[in-house]
This record gives sequence, structure tokens and C-alpha cells, in this order.
Amino acid sequence: MRLILVLLPILCVTYSACADSPYFPVRKKQGDAGISEFEAQWYGKALSLMKEPRLPEVAKDKKAVVYRFTILPTWGNPIAVRAEKQDGIYSLFARRLDGDGGYDPGKLVEQKDLKLSEPDSKSLDSLVTALKFFHMPSEDEVEGCDGDEWILEGVADGKYHFVQRWCAGKYDPKERKLQPFLALCKFLIDKSTLSERPKNKGHELIPAK
Repeated sequence: MRLILVLLPILCVTYSACADSPYFPVRKKQGDAGISEFEAQWYGKALSLMKEPRLPEVAKDKKAVVYRFTILPTWGNPIAVRAEKQDGIYSLFARRLDGDGGYDPGKLVEQKDLKLSEPDSKSLDSLVTALKFFHMPSEDEVEGCDGDEWILEGVADGKYHFVQRWCAGKYDPKERKLQPFLALCKFLIDKSTLSERPKNKGHELIPAK
């Protein structure tokens, strides 16, 4: 597939984020917002290898609108797809490592940067609205040791929020009210044009159909 390079001055603050700042808020004690230090280091390592920006830092720009989906299969390639909005149009930045999300994440082997059409940008906005992303709890009660970690982050109106779900496509996603979440993640993967879709043990986690 042809790589479309988008040379736009999008969110310059995104790329000037402090390298020492965390990728995710870390929970200091039970009841605090954030994730464990172990999870923050685990997720952050993959994003760092992808040279991804730290979205909590990006939120300092109140005009920034950014969403990023990261999936870390235990036995599959880590993948991240970031959408940045400017003048009503989204640009996508997709990255894939060649290792396993639960072990050695590997190195960056694929990156696709492209600009969505106006209809696709409106579709993405509609998916975010339907999800009510900024009102979702960051975590749910379904947990496990292996499988796949799904992390969706967002920045808008100077606010940062993240949603973390384990095996979002399994264990009764309807009961967990994850259909809008899955729809948004699938849209980002579909539009990313990456040559490999998220897999765990060779099984697709987000089928194309």
C-alpha cells in the first residue's frame, strides 16, 4: 500500500512534550485515578519505541483534539493509531512494532501517516460522540493475566482521559457496554492501512468484516 505523507504543522506541542514525563497517570494509592506503575511502564515502553507523544502533555494545549488507540496482545505485535484533528479534518498516525505486547515489544517496523477525508473525519467524530468517551470509567471489573490490553486515550478542551479494557472483544462486550468502544477502535484500525491487523496467537482481534 502507498504511504501518504501528511506534512502539516499539526499540534507542534505534541512533539515538544517532555521526554521525562509519564505516558499515563500513575495511581499512588487505592482509589486514586490512574494505572499502576507496572502498567504505566509496560504501556509506555511500547509507545516510546513507537516515538509516540505523551498525551497528558498535549492536553496543555486547550485547542488540541487527539485520540489514540493502543493494543498490546500478549502474543502479538503492539499497534497504536493516533488521530489528530485540525480544521475539522483528522490525520492518522499508525505504528506497529514487531515483537509481542506481553513480552519483548520489539522494534518499529511499520508506520503509516495519512489524512482522512471529510466524510471519514465526520464519522470519527460521530463515533467519539456515541462513545461518550470522557464520561467512561477508566477501568472495568474484567481483568486477566494474558490476552490483550486495549487502551484508548483522548485529549479535548484541555482535558486528558484514558480508557483501559482487557480483552475488549471477548467476555460479553455487550454486557460490558463496549460496542461503541469496539466500533471506534475498529474504525481506527480499518483506516490506518497497516499491513497487519491486531492479532494474538495468530488470531485476528479486530476482524476486517
